[in-house]
Amino acid sequence: MMVGVPPAHRMEIWVDLAGTPPERTATIVSALRTAGFEADRIRFVSDANQVGVESPGAEFGIETLTDVAALTERLMQTEAEFVCVVRRAAVVPGLAPVTVGFLDRFPQVALAYGDSSTAGGAPLLRPRFSPIRLRGNDYLGPVVVARAAALRTLSPFRADARGASIYDLFLRAADHGLEIELIPDALAIEDLVEDLDGEVAFEMSAAQARVVREHLAAEHIEAEVEEIEPFVRRVRYAVDGEPLVSIVIPTRGGVAEIAGYDRVLVTEAVRGIVDRTTYRNLEFVVVADRDTPESVIADLEALCGDRLRLVAWDAPFNFSAKMNRGAVAARGEYLLLLNDDVEVVTDDWIDTMLGLAQQPGVGIVGAQLHFEDSTIQHAGQIYLQGVAGHAGFGWRGRQDDGIASTKVDHEVSGVTAAAAMIARDLFLELGGFTLELPGNYNDVDLNMKVRERGLSAVVSPWARLYHFESKTRDPKILGSDIATLQSRWSRRMQTELYSRMM
Repeated sequence: MMVGVPPAHRMEIWVDLAGTPPERTATIVSALRTAGFEADRIRFVSDANQVGVESPGAEFGIETLTDVAALTERLMQTEAEFVCVVRRAAVVPGLAPVTVGFLDRFPQVALAYGDSSTAGGAPLLRPRFSPIRLRGNDYLGPVVVARAAALRTLSPFRADARGASIYDLFLRAADHGLEIELIPDALAIEDLVEDLDGEVAFEMSAAQARVVREHLAAEHIEAEVEEIEPFVRRVRYAVDGEPLVSIVIPTRGGVAEIAGYDRVLVTEAVRGIVDRTTYRNLEFVVVADRDTPESVIADLEALCGDRLRLVAWDAPFNFSAKMNRGAVAARGEYLLLLNDDVEVVTDDWIDTMLGLAQQPGVGIVGAQLHFEDSTIQHAGQIYLQGVAGHAGFGWRGRQDDGIASTKVDHEVSGVTAAAAMIARDLFLELGGFTLELPGNYNDVDLNMKVRERGLSAVVSPWARLYHFESKTRDPKILGSDIATLQSRWSRRMQTELYSRMM
């Protein structure tokens, strides 16, 4: 730390001109100068052929770096503690004190990125560092900052990553165990963001997909990378082996009207799985109340055959205890905790969840759930001020949050146990669901126990089901439920860390 040195003098700014119209350059430079950066502390990073001029920085007295060798040489030469990369946006006047202050306060953080805002002042918020999400899209925003010393350890710039150099850098930094964190302040105003030229967008998006494939190969992760739309990818993780998945379903054989027809919920849920699900190594652990009609049991036996493990329940209602009993009876390597009032939408939902559950660092995986009218019920849980809610609740159609959360697998604070996958050994090690939360918040408690182990909760929009729970259902949350949850986790549930789908 350079005591007494102005923050702007401890930083060097690299303006990545990829995708930036030449006429916008002056606005970027003006914002940087307002933030206290003189020309000698700014570098342009550009492919001269792309911008159509030999040296885009000449009129500003700013050096332009045009190849990997020049970038590497500059990194080795700079005396700045921090290198800050700006991409297609105008930085805020307080950029230097905010970023430098954050990195001084958290010396273990090697790389960071920040929030931003629109020209109209609307916040563009980002999650804490989320490695699963990062493979799906570059959510890092227009300003990233790194310790120069940390960058030097990475050999950070590769010729074959041009067009996605910063993206590639963060992927590899995470692989090397460098700590990456969100700076929860707006660092830029994205009034410069316009639709990219089609050819430029295609090249940049293709470059991102390429570095993701290379990253996965380097980590020996078998997966397919599919482009959903420009800059948004689906990563299909291959399932390692064919482990037995135990689907644990509590039921009392109830009937409900769905789409105008009465249906036995558990029977139709199981029928949909048997008929449509592509993953086949399954067993069905049905924890059935004693008063479940015999006809329902007979239908389940006919549907499942020798894959059915029927567990009787004759005690007072306790969701946690029922699920724990089912987990003990299960033989699978993975548990799929599932409500009986669901219907499969995506046939490969179990393949998707299992592929994610097998990834290093992932503890529990959830699905995107929809109400009968196809609006979203659950796209992860949100923990805020000691209370839990559902991300994306009631969202329709193409509604999204600006960082493609409805299109990419991503880390969340937690997932609902209406459809969640977890390794059986981990579930048992954690003590399963707490019996002190018999009806509500038991899944929140489970998620918090998973995260306390240093593992993440992930939700996938590619594992989709209908959940026929009424939007207006009264969950009858008891004061004791809230008190129990908050006595355990209130301090760690004050600030939502991952989801912006509010």
